Amino acid sequence: MPSTSDQLYVFSPSASYPRPFACVIDDRARLVHAWSSPIGQPDIETSPPSYLRGWNHVEVGPDGSLYAMVPLHALLKLAPDSALTWRADLPAHHDLALSPAGEIYVLTEEPRPVPCTGGSHVLLDNSVTVLGPDGQLRAAHSLYEILTTDPRLEALITGVIDEHRAAGRTADPAALAPRLEGANGWRRGRDISRLLRARPGSPSDILHTNTVEILTTGHPAGLWAAGNVLVSLRNLNLIAVLDLGARAVRWWWGPGELSGQHQPSVQPDGTILVFDNGRGLGRSRVLEIDPLAQGITWQYELGLFCEMAGGCERLDDGTVLISDAQAGRALIVDRDGRERWTIHVSTRATSAGRSRAEFYRLSAIPRRAARFLGAGDRPARTLAESQVSCHVGQSVQGAL
Repeated sequence: MPSTSDQLYVFSPSASYPRPFACVIDDRARLVHAWSSPIGQPDIETSPPSYLRGWNHVEVGPDGSLYAMVPLHALLKLAPDSALTWRADLPAHHDLALSPAGEIYVLTEEPRPVPCTGGSHVLLDNSVTVLGPDGQLRAAHSLYEILTTDPRLEALITGVIDEHRAAGRTADPAALAPRLEGANGWRRGRDISRLLRARPGSPSDILHTNTVEILTTGHPAGLWAAGNVLVSLRNLNLIAVLDLGARAVRWWWGPGELSGQHQPSVQPDGTILVFDNGRGLGRSRVLEIDPLAQGITWQYELGLFCEMAGGCERLDDGTVLISDAQAGRALIVDRDGRERWTIHVSTRATSAGRSRAEFYRLSAIPRRAARFLGAGDRPARTLAESQVSCHVGQSVQGAL
């Protein structure tokens, strides 16, 4: 059993479909614990695209449970022995956050018609959906509805829709309605999302939210309050703090500065750390933002390009953990830009083939969860040991 003083990390290999698994490792790349479950995975006969295979994202709760996201289909809560605690059938994707009260805030998506210049458009609206500790639905908050309360963000979203339409990348509600209609209105879930994402240029996937964080303290200058949420919308190059209850935007930043970013997080001093994938520039970096001054106060360049997935988070000692997902690499850097630790992950490809990223994100887990791990996981551990390899290796030096 690992010590609660040890820093442990969790990830789920993208190539683990059709029986996905998640691994907890220590700082010497040793496997500490594993979970596995095939529940909810798409039929291999349907040739699911990589974004629908495996577990889109995983997080470890303080009780050693694993929250595993079956992309656009379900959220699973698994006990340390991989037994199913509960299953919530909903089109979950990319990220979730656990509230101090035990609620789960999870990103979901569903199609909706929205107005645009000269007509209407089918948008994959993203929501922050709130589940109780038992997995039961408590609330759902449309991000489209909240974001468009800000006139500048409404114009940004409408402008992106208009660009798609001007380029002939349409998502016309009248044309799509027969394929979307169900017994109780428009259907949602992985088949519907796959249909809309497969359209040339993916004109419905405009929001593409990839992060939700519950803010436990207010901003020192009052920009936001405790209980607000921080979200990242990749295809708008936007990060924003939202008041879900008041349906209001409290702060936003990013267009013209960020490009395809992931995993922003608020720091104790009110600054924001974010992984800027740099899709438009062909180089990735980690940024620290002063939200009051709307400027960059610190940055670290990887020296590599992670076009998709990835992320960053500050650890308890002030260093920054970075996920270079496409290279199957994670590293820890200090404030001076020195690399303190690097790990490399490789997964044996299954019959379903490889994904474009080795994993979505490698994250630190709550230290208090360690006492629940390290036992009772033999079948999942055996599977993980047969398919994944981790080793601490030479760092690829970045530059400030």
